[in-house]
Amino acid sequence: MALKKSMTADEMVAFIDNELLPQAKLEIGNWINPKKKQGGYFIVTRQIFCMVDFLGATYSGYPLSQRKNDPNGRRIATSTKAIRFITTFFKPKRTYNRTVITKLHDMYRNGLVHLYQPKILKLSNKNTLEWFIHKGNRHLDKIEVGSNTGKRTFKNVDHLVEIPDYSNKNRHYLPISINCLYEDFVAAVQLYRDKLHKIKYLQTNWRTAVTAIIKPR
Repeated sequence: MALKKSMTADEMVAFIDNELLPQAKLEIGNWINPKKKQGGYFIVTRQIFCMVDFLGATYSGYPLSQRKNDPNGRRIATSTKAIRFITTFFKPKRTYNRTVITKLHDMYRNGLVHLYQPKILKLSNKNTLEWFIHKGNRHLDKIEVGSNTGKRTFKNVDHLVEIPDYSNKNRHYLPISINCLYEDFVAAVQLYRDKLHKIKYLQTNWRTAVTAIIKPR
């Protein structure tokens, strides 16, 4: 089912049910549980954040105030809209709070899409926040990362909770479990889907964004 102008609420929900979620489960889910144990770290995270760009655009909409001075459609999808979608629909809220999500989006989304790998962030206190992707549960008592020649052990690792580097007080890590990110993404899309089906202004927002997305440029 392709996106089209003036979609009804049922068509919006059908797009999510029959297009977006099946694609996520087929393409992303396969990398979560592939035949080989390793792999999928970058592709899962990159794909989820690209889908969140679209969902943020449809959730926030593309009102006339934005369209007036945006001939090339650069404001259809923005970081602000994507972050708003995550903080609104991803759970638990204590994990997906705005402070963490702003760092997460800049580090993982912008880094992976534009720079091949997640970015290292320089914080206002001059410390650095580095990336740490793994497969596993929301909490791990201990995990070893790296190659045999450069393995490091981290203890008490929680999904999206900063952890210090005990060998360097000025360096921290933002760990991300791709299993948790995927599960939370699917649940968030379902929550948005249910609200979209009932709430008129969300349907209007969807139409304004989709009309702009499919417009030839």
